[in-house]
Amino acid sequence: MVSNSLNRKLFCGACVDVAGKLPKSSFRLLYLDPPFLTGVKRVGTGSDYSYDDRWPGKLQEYLPWLEKNLRAMIPLLLPNGSLVLHLDWRVVHYAKVLLDGILGADAFQNEIIWHYTGGGRSKCRFSCKHDSLLWYSSGNCPMFNIEAVRVAYKPTSGYARSGIVSAAGKHYRPHPKGTPVDDVWDIPIVNPMSRERVGYPTQKPLALLERLISALSSPGDLIGDFFCGSGTTLVAAERLRRLWVGGDVSPAAIRCTGNRLKEATAET
Repeated sequence: MVSNSLNRKLFCGACVDVAGKLPKSSFRLLYLDPPFLTGVKRVGTGSDYSYDDRWPGKLQEYLPWLEKNLRAMIPLLLPNGSLVLHLDWRVVHYAKVLLDGILGADAFQNEIIWHYTGGGRSKCRFSCKHDSLLWYSSGNCPMFNIEAVRVAYKPTSGYARSGIVSAAGKHYRPHPKGTPVDDVWDIPIVNPMSRERVGYPTQKPLALLERLISALSSPGDLIGDFFCGSGTTLVAAERLRRLWVGGDVSPAAIRCTGNRLKEATAET
């Protein structure tokens, strides 16, 4: 059982420094949403809501930095805990090789594709409209609660209305909560006009983190996010009655997260 003294802790500092302050074998789920090596400074709508994703050394600088952070995080996982690394096409293939080397290829569970729409469209190639979430576990039997993340049947599906009958005549009825979700998640980005939007760049939608946390943890489990940005992971954890610890190197991110968490804790 995780001590409640760890719950609702928010640290301002680099990921490796925050990880060094925390007890090993404590977290059911660690979610990492680091910079994506975009080569630009990301700026939001707040006065200082920004972070610098420029790397003069490019991959030769970025990959050792990423590996250092991953190695700092992994000892924090419970036996059979889960680590989810959120990246995109720029470096996700390099990151998978890193994690296979650190945790072992057998620790890999899924690559979850988060598909979204919106934004510009390329005229030179297929538009990039998905991120990749690499799910690894620290043991052979990670928690996986598929029943918590069923999705509604498509309206065009006859199965949604009446089920199906097998060749042997057995009637399979539709599940009242819908069908199990697969590894491609169609979840909209946070609309610029949405009440959910807080102005922090690359803010992730609550629906994405709520699905992930619901599937890979239970109420009372400890969730960690040390690139917390706008705080979506921690807000989702609070809403789902999980314990949480967060951190970010940016004071602006900590302020943004703190403001969101005040509202979230008032609602729970």
